[in-house]
Amino acid sequence: MKAVMVIVDGLADEKIEELGWQTTFEAARHPELDQIAAGGYTGWFSSCPQGYLPESMPCILNLLGIEPAYFPQSRASLELLANGYCLEQDEVVLRCNLAALDSHGILSSFNGGNLTGPDMEEAAKIAADIDPNIKVLHLSGYRNLIIVKKHYFQTLDCKTYPPHEFLGGDSDALLADICASAPILQKFVSEGKDRLKHLSSQEQQLMFYPWGISGKSCLPAFAELYSKKAAAVCGAEIAKGIALALKMDVPELEEATGDTDTDLALKAQTACRLLSGHDFVLVHINGADEAAHRHDYREKIEFIERIDREFFAFLRQNLANETRILVCADHATSPVSGKHSALDVPYILRKAGETFPPGDLEANKALKYLISE
Repeated sequence: MKAVMVIVDGLADEKIEELGWQTTFEAARHPELDQIAAGGYTGWFSSCPQGYLPESMPCILNLLGIEPAYFPQSRASLELLANGYCLEQDEVVLRCNLAALDSHGILSSFNGGNLTGPDMEEAAKIAADIDPNIKVLHLSGYRNLIIVKKHYFQTLDCKTYPPHEFLGGDSDALLADICASAPILQKFVSEGKDRLKHLSSQEQQLMFYPWGISGKSCLPAFAELYSKKAAAVCGAEIAKGIALALKMDVPELEEATGDTDTDLALKAQTACRLLSGHDFVLVHINGADEAAHRHDYREKIEFIERIDREFFAFLRQNLANETRILVCADHATSPVSGKHSALDVPYILRKAGETFPPGDLEANKALKYLISE
């Protein structure tokens, strides 16, 4: 048994007026995927587990059949693992955006406002120098992680608000709960604003925005769950962190990024190579999600077409006919609002020898069905 699961992050979305009331997937040309679908069957399922927001971490874990009892409090610990840092038991990690406020203190940007890449790198160095008791790991652009000892928190059960979901909100109100629980973070945020003044302007005040607290994560090994040897091909930290936490083999691919500039041909070649020594390969492709966050439906369509042309064409030509394939999205991401949503997502399933559909396939059972004998 050989199987490949391809998760196209944020692939689904709503029907868009400018596209003649089609989704971006419907508007895109994808003849290779159509051929895979012709040899199997298609459907829709709800990928987001009940009680969770439609974010990549719970949705990907759900698609991999992981029970919610194992879910980390936030994805920060998995992103940290993806960057080679294993969180200690007495530490917590938070995501920390370089955000921007308007002249009234209202959150106007979650991704660095109008700063350039070098400016954001300078801002990350500023963050690292604020407090020696706060470790700062710069990921890329506006994205950072901060590591703090647990004893600085009165409680770890404090409410945080994803900045990309709360644009237009009052920053003080959004950060009130976490800063009340950990005064060290209040000082970090306040001093950060002062140190960022030379990069700010009259129209935009920059700040460091901590959110998404998480302790050390402990997921079951994939081999223990399914008795299969697994590997993963991914560039986005969340997918890489999940794969490493599940003890999958994850090769380092510098050209495999988490955006539309990723090397799709390399991902396809690597997935096929890994199948020779593994039963199952997970491939995560993230660029469609990023294009939608940028409110660019045309970029999303073009990237979907590139995935078809550069990734799925290679898979079709190089995978054996009996290799099982599941293609799906983790969640929907709207290029109109720029936000995730809990819309049902499409799937394509090819499992040789099956002449009947599995009925209402459930997202958390899809992988088990794919690799079952």
